[in-house]
Amino acid sequence: MISSLVSRFHTMPAERRQFLLHAALAALFRVFSAAAAFLLSVVVARELGAEQSGLFFLGQSMAILLGTLCLFGMDNAVLRFIGHSDNSESDYSNQVFTNAYTVVLPASLVVAAVTFTAAPWLAQHAFNEPQAAGSLKWFAVATPFVSLFFLNGYALQATRRVIASVCSMQLGVTVLALPALWYLGQGASMPTADDAALLFALASALVVVIGLWLWFRVPQHHWDSSNRKMPELWQAAPHFWLITATGQAIPWASVVIVGLFVSAEEVAFFSAAQRTSLLISFMLMVINFVAAPRFASLHKAQKMDELKTLAQFSTRLMIGFSLPVLLAVLIWPDTIMALFGREFSQGAMLLVILAIGQTINVMTGSVGFLLTMCGHEKDLRNITLTAGILTVTLLLIATSIWGITGAAIAVSIGVSTQNLLALHKVKQRLGFWPVG
Repeated sequence: MISSLVSRFHTMPAERRQFLLHAALAALFRVFSAAAAFLLSVVVARELGAEQSGLFFLGQSMAILLGTLCLFGMDNAVLRFIGHSDNSESDYSNQVFTNAYTVVLPASLVVAAVTFTAAPWLAQHAFNEPQAAGSLKWFAVATPFVSLFFLNGYALQATRRVIASVCSMQLGVTVLALPALWYLGQGASMPTADDAALLFALASALVVVIGLWLWFRVPQHHWDSSNRKMPELWQAAPHFWLITATGQAIPWASVVIVGLFVSAEEVAFFSAAQRTSLLISFMLMVINFVAAPRFASLHKAQKMDELKTLAQFSTRLMIGFSLPVLLAVLIWPDTIMALFGREFSQGAMLLVILAIGQTINVMTGSVGFLLTMCGHEKDLRNITLTAGILTVTLLLIATSIWGITGAAIAVSIGVSTQNLLALHKVKQRLGFWPVG
């Protein structure tokens, strides 16, 4: 059987073989990344306890939310415009990268300063958690680093440097923060959310430096501010930003909104369940990671049949790898949640609800990247605006009535709505269903 699979692999077209090899490599490092992120959540929950870990998750969600918003769409912009350029267009890639930095760096510094100043007020009046002021300040400091390590990672992803890209984002931060936090927890006194937030900020800063080194170690890469106009970039970026901004209402802003209505302990339950449910869409993230720049390249070359084949092949891979994870979540939700601590088993139903939404996300395929990488970012902007407004509205209503169970239902409805609408739009614009 193995020899048959090897033989079949060697008879595949070269581009398909390269895609599978890059996907396997991305999967390997994404497994490390997902496992490390999951382990970090477990260590935070166990070392800090439910209340302090709730404050940590709340602050981390705020930092990632703000850091992502401060990208102003430049994450997907560099992915698309660097992704469809080739080696002969290194000047163009350098100009895109430099222009992105000139937007993201000052914007994120301003937002960080405002958030740092407002941290005591946010803790007292917005989240009703006065003890969160210290951790919120450290997460405010981390915000520019979050923006920049994401930007570095997307630029490296666009050049198909899989390992470098993964290490420049989630995996790098987690690998640095995890042992430091564990070591801190071995001390005589119990660590606090403030201590963990400081470690997160330091790890994020170091990962930015590593990402820049990985980018500039390529001889053709350098700062290039000679072309500030780039109309395609500046026209697309606002649409990408709105897509990102409204998309954040589902995975990250939901934790912040939940924090307005429930205790820090319940925030911890919800956050742990949400992070765990993302394991179902793990293969979607892997495939998107490898496929996105290829979508851009194939669309620019007008190779629509190859684009359709790649999209449908990708979806089949995602579904095949994701269904066993869903089955495990549906059978053992209590056991899985108990990994965070015995009290976290109360969030088993939250995990099941959120897992259903993520399953629909996987089964629709790479619809978001198909639209953005093929020049239909306005369509995805409208879809994410609709789904984002729906999600936030449902979160505010459902959480106020049913607590964190209502929040989980709202998030699942939001995820499902966005992906089903995007699936329909892919068929309308590109002429095929990604599910095939």
